Amino acid sequence: MLVYREKDNLIHKLHPFTLIFYIGIVFLLSLVFNHPIYLLGLFLAVGAVIIAGGHFSEWKVYLKFSVTMIIIIMVINAIFVQAGDTVLLVGPRVPVLGKIVITLEALAFGAGMGIRLLVMISIFCLYTYAVHPDKALKLFSRLGNKSVLVITLSTRLFPLMVRDFQRITEVQRCRGVKLDTGRWWERAKNLLPVISVLLLSCLERSLQLAESMHARGYGSGSRSYYSRELWRPRDYLILSALIIGLISGLWAALKGWSTYSYYPRLTLFNPGELKTAVIVVITLAVPAILNWGWKKWPLLRSKI
Repeated sequence: MLVYREKDNLIHKLHPFTLIFYIGIVFLLSLVFNHPIYLLGLFLAVGAVIIAGGHFSEWKVYLKFSVTMIIIIMVINAIFVQAGDTVLLVGPRVPVLGKIVITLEALAFGAGMGIRLLVMISIFCLYTYAVHPDKALKLFSRLGNKSVLVITLSTRLFPLMVRDFQRITEVQRCRGVKLDTGRWWERAKNLLPVISVLLLSCLERSLQLAESMHARGYGSGSRSYYSRELWRPRDYLILSALIIGLISGLWAALKGWSTYSYYPRLTLFNPGELKTAVIVVITLAVPAILNWGWKKWPLLRSKI
């Protein structure tokens, strides 16, 4: 269940705060922006970073699910929201809903909200596969080291429990125990030994963990650090670009450039208002651009 795997690229070498800050900015801008061009720009920027991190195959699974959700959103919005002047189809009268009227504006609004959903799902995909969970929790260790320790142990032990459960059930099946067939009380009865062994395994692991923490002197004094996350020039470059992108996005939102009116009729795009979208996309794509240079030029790799 711990799907994070370290890869040799710049995205995985970044400081965890840099990646979390990137994800937070994209998430904030996806909520602020309403213009489909701005949302599409966010999607392209996040997609470039995901591909640069080497997670295109995992991202495709998220995209397939997202496309299905977008189609559902568009259909539901077109059926239940009958606003808009451009009528595409007039259907029969349905009880409760009345006459079905499909408009271009309703479909466009559903597509725009679908792009926002794509952005949010993509940034969660980036967080899952590019941010180490232990390093992310380590950032908050100064605020509450004991709470962070409990969360870290819980997130690490739960996948081990799942593996133990799978291993124990396989052993029981080899012994001829029927865990998937029979009546429900028979399956529950056959599952009791599995739960008993799993509980015993968890208790043994907890004792080993407590002994290990005691041997390391946990709680005997001020905490020590086995390793530290270093800030490097690449982190400062990306953080500077992200701040510029955040300021540009908020400025576009204050000016009303990042908003779009779907109803009662679709409005034309103003090229002058989309210049800020280009700035936002370029600044958010800086990690992918630096990753390309990081792989192509060893000198740049040594400098940043």
